[in-house]
Amino acid sequence: MLPTPEKILESRSLKLLAPHLVDPRLWHFNRHSLNKAVYIGVLSAFFPLPGQMLLALIGSLIFRANVPMALGLTWITNPVTTLPVFYAAYYVGAKILDVPMISLRLIGKMISDFSLWVLAGGDNPFTTYSGTVSLSAFCLGLIILAVITSIICGLAFKVIWRYKTIISWQKRPQETSNKPPKQ
Repeated sequence: MLPTPEKILESRSLKLLAPHLVDPRLWHFNRHSLNKAVYIGVLSAFFPLPGQMLLALIGSLIFRANVPMALGLTWITNPVTTLPVFYAAYYVGAKILDVPMISLRLIGKMISDFSLWVLAGGDNPFTTYSGTVSLSAFCLGLIILAVITSIICGLAFKVIWRYKTIISWQKRPQETSNKPPKQ
């Protein structure tokens, strides 16, 4: 299902990073590489920029994490989950900074306006909503949610991996040292 490393390296958009992507550790599915990818991918997912995947890729290169896992986890925030995540982030930031909360509908409108601004040259939502929305509350909430969610997911991955490993070891047939050697 995943593209091969060779196919990814042929991409024109990744020409600058191609020499760094040849490291086989970036493509192995082992406990250490995958666990680092969980931290990086989940953390990157909470940054509301079009470059979430690029951020996860750069983090994977720096920390030698599994690239496909980190890139895939950036899709935790997608068009379906963006509104609840952004609302929760604003709520957390507003509570900490003691800023008035805004409605879920206004956050949805801001996301829509931001998309129009980026893709079609609409009005800049940062100037349109500057009096009613606290950008600092939103950013603080996103950072807090990103760090907490990343830590929880990384620790959960470790626990699940360890549990699965123990179960697989327990299912192996037991060796007995009293058996005579086969002839």
